[in-house]
Amino acid sequence: MSPVYAEIDDFPPTLFLTGTRDLLLSDTVRMHRLLRSANVDTQLHVYYGQAHGDYISGLVTEVPESDDAIREISQFFAEHLK
Repeated sequence: MSPVYAEIDDFPPTLFLTGTRDLLLSDTVRMHRLLRSANVDTQLHVYYGQAHGDYISGLVTEVPESDDAIREISQFFAEHLK
């Protein structure tokens, strides 16, 4: 099962966060490109040296990448949840 093979005609705006050390980086990029090919409003942010979900660690300790990721998430939701 992979979302790359899903029906994406009515896919909602989507934000992808990943890192250069994320095992799912390639799949994340593939999904982002698929959504772009279907004219879905999508954003992809890749953080250097980060693994899967590392941006969450900024909730516990200071991580500059986390600050940026949380800002991007906030901006994305502010734009799309009106």
